[in-house]
Amino acid sequence: MIEFNGIKSLIFDLDGTLIDSSDGVIEATNYALNRIGEPPRRSEEIVAFIGYPLETMFKAFSQKSYKEFWMHFQKKGKGVIAASAKPIGNAGRILKELKKRGYAIGIGTTKMRVHVEQIIRNLGWSTYVDTYVGADDVAEVKPAPDAFLETLKRLEGRPESCVVIGDTINDVIAAKRAGLKVIAVKSIFGDNGKLQAGNPDLIVDSLDEILRLLK
Repeated sequence: MIEFNGIKSLIFDLDGTLIDSSDGVIEATNYALNRIGEPPRRSEEIVAFIGYPLETMFKAFSQKSYKEFWMHFQKKGKGVIAASAKPIGNAGRILKELKKRGYAIGIGTTKMRVHVEQIIRNLGWSTYVDTYVGADDVAEVKPAPDAFLETLKRLEGRPESCVVIGDTINDVIAAKRAGLKVIAVKSIFGDNGKLQAGNPDLIVDSLDEILRLLK
């Protein structure tokens, strides 16, 4: 069980934890698939991969060039992913309150940095989020620990006083590999059975419980 009294730094995952940008991801994915000559995929097929590396999703859909797919995905994504992003539940209010309580707040995500920057700006979270690390800021994306380690470094935090908050098994694995405590939030995208298998320090039903835990 986590000892919450000593926590000073919080690192959040983005997709499925703080925001839902699935509409933009679906649009960008099917646009890119079309451009490389592949048929579109159903929304639920694409949503199942949100929060995972983009290449993981691509390999499930096509044997063609990932580089070409990535190029088209990013081109379309610049216009639709950030624009489609909306907070999950009370995410904005929760970040504001946690910042007010004195926590250092970072985001570590598999999203490209340009999308993260636009999303934070669009949602008015710039005053709550101290730093963020995207896929292009690290050598390896989750489940590698790089994103969380880099976020912790930028926060000038210590592992023993930091908690990661995420919604996928990749977040749990990455946090553990980074030597960090982790709270798993049940995802709006489903597949929550894997969270328990990852053995996080705690599983909560929603972000609202975070405020009750972190005084």
